[in-house]
Amino acid sequence: MARYTAEELIASIDDLTAPRLTHYIEMRVLRPVVSEQGETFREIDRARARLLCDLSEDYGLDGDALSLVMRLLDETHGLRGQMRALIAALAEEPDEARERVIARIRLARKQG
Repeated sequence: MARYTAEELIASIDDLTAPRLTHYIEMRVLRPVVSEQGETFREIDRARARLLCDLSEDYGLDGDALSLVMRLLDETHGLRGQMRALIAALAEEPDEARERVIARIRLARKQG
């Protein structure tokens, strides 16, 4: 698993600067892993930092708007994981159980 120091992370992303990285950490939209060796960043943190820079540069998002977008993306990612787990669990059920659940889902979608 790749780990990056703050300096390596900054060097790997064009629009990322030390003040911007500090700002993202203070906003809690980017969280380094703290260990005996100091703070490091994972590959997922690198992807988040790149996205944060893109949202800031391309769309002018900062502060509350940037926090909101990241929170919504995190929630969406979590929901997708739950949906995958639900689909996998449902796939293990007998055909009649799956058909009942599908019928209930269709009914709920029509009503709501």
